[in-house]
Amino acid sequence: MSEQIKNAEQGASPVPYRGGGFRPKPVRIVAPILFAFLIGFWEFGAAIGWISPLVLPAPSEAFAAFKELLNSGDLARHLGASLQRLIFGWTAGSLLGIAFGIAAGLFTLARGGIVPFVAAIFPIPKIALLPLFIIWFGIGEESKIATILFGTFFPTVIAVYGGIDNVDRNLIRMGQSFNLKWWSIVWKIILPGALPAILSGFRISHPLPLFYSLRRK
Repeated sequence: MSEQIKNAEQGASPVPYRGGGFRPKPVRIVAPILFAFLIGFWEFGAAIGWISPLVLPAPSEAFAAFKELLNSGDLARHLGASLQRLIFGWTAGSLLGIAFGIAAGLFTLARGGIVPFVAAIFPIPKIALLPLFIIWFGIGEESKIATILFGTFFPTVIAVYGGIDNVDRNLIRMGQSFNLKWWSIVWKIILPGALPAILSGFRISHPLPLFYSLRRK
């Protein structure tokens, strides 16, 4: 009987593995081809009049304007001003977001005040607050920096607060059982455990959309 099974196994064709699941394979050439097709269709539509230049200028016109700005030196000047706003606004918003997020994650009284405020203001598009900031701070740099600051502050608070809440409580109890001080538990256990969420908050709160919308005309 065993010899018959062995002979049957030797003569049987291999069965293909079917347990790979629905995992699409990345095809790198598709994205450049699609991008080139869209640019070509955009240029073609603008050339024959399908796309109005007032609504969406052709890529060739945008490239010509880019070269003109580059040759005149205006591009570097405007880019430097926008980068300065981005650095100031993002840095201040991130520092405030980390401070308020840590306070909301560690202190009950601060959580009771900060979390409802953030939940109420966060859904509002921050660029919609720009007219209000212009009234408060004027039409200069302050209103634009304030817009970037607010756009960075709220995602950072949520990321830090959520990261602290998701730290494994067994690690905190272990630190308490070893009689660690409160500050040591925060510095050696809570903050390192929340660091991945904090870094994710930095990635989410990057102000590049505001950077482009607030560039100098």
